[in-house]
Amino acid sequence: MSIKTDIILNRRSLEVAAYVYSAEIGVSRTNIQKPSAEEINDMIEQGIVSADLTFLDKAFGYTCYEYYRQVYDPDSFDRLLLKEAENRKKIVDLCCGGGATIFSLRQNNPEMIFGFDSNENQIELLKSLNRDRESKDIQCKVIAKVADAHHLPIESGCVDFVVCRAALQYLNVEQALKEIYRVLVPQGKVFLLVHGSGYIFDYLFSRKGIFKTKYVEYFVHKLFHSSSSDNKFYRSQAHFLTTHHLETKLTDAGFRNIKLYTFKKWLKLGVFPVYFAVTAER
Repeated sequence: MSIKTDIILNRRSLEVAAYVYSAEIGVSRTNIQKPSAEEINDMIEQGIVSADLTFLDKAFGYTCYEYYRQVYDPDSFDRLLLKEAENRKKIVDLCCGGGATIFSLRQNNPEMIFGFDSNENQIELLKSLNRDRESKDIQCKVIAKVADAHHLPIESGCVDFVVCRAALQYLNVEQALKEIYRVLVPQGKVFLLVHGSGYIFDYLFSRKGIFKTKYVEYFVHKLFHSSSSDNKFYRSQAHFLTTHHLETKLTDAGFRNIKLYTFKKWLKLGVFPVYFAVTAER
């Protein structure tokens, strides 16, 4: 993991990785200085990207993108998360990936953060990064574990904040919310960032996914075979959550004081959110 941790912990290397990944998925990061030929060649020689400038480990590419964005170029949702997490002491980052959100939350000085994800490689990367931070006497304790988001390996009522970013739509929504409710203390809060109804437009057109065969296949499948029981596509990929749908699910799970957040930048046609955030209390 040393090459990957070195990339994330070196700002310029992280910028280069984020630039390459952004270009790969069709997202513009104009504030990043374009990498030199030498910097690109280093990434290729290290086995991080291929000669056609695509990440060999897609999950790591996304992790680099998230670390750069959250740590060095936070957007409105990132700042909202930090505000909502103020004064929270024990936190769960559900589907944490390589830990970008955890490293961002550390600036609020919580006592403990649990990072849970089903990807073993991502958890190992987070552990490696955390060991580096621990050596620098960072006070917040991070516990990273491979875990099923529907069955978390912690006691009921043991944390006061749960965050789940851009992952709920890939889960069984009802079961995940039930588990989040279980682990929160009374008055504990959940912060959810989810793909909204504008996500399909953003992916197909802004990111030019319409030219990628696998995405065309998926959306054709979704439109015409949504009731099929075959396993060619992940069942949970069909979840494009609306604000009303998610608010209903949260209410059914027992949550209260539900608040919805959208930002103009993330609205397609001024109406359809690519992403939206929700907070709610137990």
